[in-house]
Amino acid sequence: MEGVVAAYASMIVALSVVWVTYERLGFRAVSLSIPLLASFSSLMPESIPVIIVSSITSYLMGELAYRKFLFYGMRIFFLQSVISSVTVLITTLNSLRIEYLLISTLPGLLSYDIHTSREPVLTAAFSAIFFTLQLFVTSILVNFLKM
Repeated sequence: MEGVVAAYASMIVALSVVWVTYERLGFRAVSLSIPLLASFSSLMPESIPVIIVSSITSYLMGELAYRKFLFYGMRIFFLQSVISSVTVLITTLNSLRIEYLLISTLPGLLSYDIHTSREPVLTAAFSAIFFTLQLFVTSILVNFLKM
């Protein structure tokens, strides 16, 4: 139980950092879904490949729809969320758990945030760095509190 509390605390602190960074710089350097995904991944490390595959798939399919079929705005967000959910379902079909249902649209939000960013490459890079750092710190806290 203490590990879950540490993951929630980490998520709240990380969300605050993301918000303050956005307010100060006026640039969405990190997707809002990253703190949620990193906290979740610290509790379920086996979800990391699922999150990565789902994020990449939904981003690529969303970009294809945007460039070929002129999807934009909420249509592309909806499409990326659906693709993310379907990808999570397909990749976890052998081990379906309620937790995967709860995070299934977050990689779609990450994809949409990268797509709508003024600097998509920087947003993707900063999101990956922030995810790794938060996952590392939160995993240490979660594992430390389990002892």
